[in-house]
Amino acid sequence: MELSAHISEEFNENGYLFLENLFNRHETEVMLKEMHRLIEQDCPERILEKNGRVRSFFAPETRSRIFYEVVHSSRLISLASFLIGNDVYVHQTKINSKFAMYGDWWEWHQDYTFWKLEDGMPAPTVLTAMIYLNDVNEFNGPLLLIPGSHREGTKEIAKKDEIPETESLWFNAYKSSTPYMSALTADLRYTLDQSTIAAAVKRNGLFSAKGPAGSVLFFHGNLFHASYNNLSPWDRHAFLITYNSIDNRLMPLENPRPEFIACRNFDTIEPVVSEIFK
Repeated sequence: MELSAHISEEFNENGYLFLENLFNRHETEVMLKEMHRLIEQDCPERILEKNGRVRSFFAPETRSRIFYEVVHSSRLISLASFLIGNDVYVHQTKINSKFAMYGDWWEWHQDYTFWKLEDGMPAPTVLTAMIYLNDVNEFNGPLLLIPGSHREGTKEIAKKDEIPETESLWFNAYKSSTPYMSALTADLRYTLDQSTIAAAVKRNGLFSAKGPAGSVLFFHGNLFHASYNNLSPWDRHAFLITYNSIDNRLMPLENPRPEFIACRNFDTIEPVVSEIFK
C-alpha cells in the first residue's frame, strides 16, 4: 500500500485508519484455522469469559509460526511505523474471540490507560492493528469508536478492584487468581463513564467498524472504544497487534505483568520472509 500524507492525516484526525482486505481470503482462513487450534490449549495465555468460552489468547506468535509471520508482516510494520512516525517494537499481541451467541462485551475504555498504569508506558505514541478474522457486521459485536477522541488525552480513571457479588463463584475465583486478571476480563479495571462517553459522542459522533474478513483497523492507544455482546449466529474473531515507538519503551517496574501481556524486548521489529503465506 502507498504510504501518503492523506492516510497519516486521516489517522491523526480520527484516531483510526480502516483498510479493507489488507489480507486476502486465503491468508485470513489460515489464521482463523490456526486460532481455533491455539485456543484449545489450557495455558496462562488463555483468558476465559464468565460463560467459560475463550475471551482472549495472548502472544499467539510465541506458539505459532503463522501468527509470528503476521506480526512480522511488512504490510503491518510499514504502516505502523509510518503512522507513529518512528521505528516500532511489539508491546502486546492477542486474539480476541467473540463466539456466536456467547461473545461478551468490552466496556468503553482507552487502551493506553492500562499500559500506562499497569506496564509503565511513558506516552501514548502507540497503536493497535486489529485484523478481522471474520466478516464483521452490525450484529456480531463490531468495535465502536468515537472519532477524534484520542485528542482528548488520557482520562484519569479510578481503579475498580471490587468483584460483583452476582458473578459465579468459579469466575470470582478465576478473576482473583492473578493480580492482572481483572484488567483482562469483561469487568475491566479502568473504564470510561457514561457522561464522558455521551459528551464525546455529542462532539464527534460514533463509528461502527464493520468490514470483511482480512480488513485491518489501526487505532490510537487513546481512542475511546468498546464493543457489545455477540448475540448473532456469526463468530467475530480478531487478532490484535500493538506496536509501540522504540522511543517509548516501558519503565522498569518491581512486579511487571507477564511477558506475554507486556513485552519488555524493545528491539525494533523487522519484517520476515514468509514461509506460510505464499
